[in-house]
Amino acid sequence: MKLFRILAVCCFILFATAGIQQAQAQVAENTATTVAEPEIEMADTLRQDGKIYVVVVVLLTVLGGMIAYLVTLDRKVTRLEKQMRD
Repeated sequence: MKLFRILAVCCFILFATAGIQQAQAQVAENTATTVAEPEIEMADTLRQDGKIYVVVVVLLTVLGGMIAYLVTLDRKVTRLEKQMRD
């Protein structure tokens, strides 16, 4: 049950940040017509060199590791709670 809660919270955070990014993109579109924004050279360079995928893989690996750690920690805490009850 606790694992479900952890996954639900992670999904909520993920979808909330996706919604925020969409809202920011819409605001950026509206302001782009009035104010010229400077281009981000680093992102363009990473995209051109194909290294952006390395960044994405590293971020996903870290996120996966954190989720795996939380799951194992939840199992340990559940086992300890069970021992305390007995």
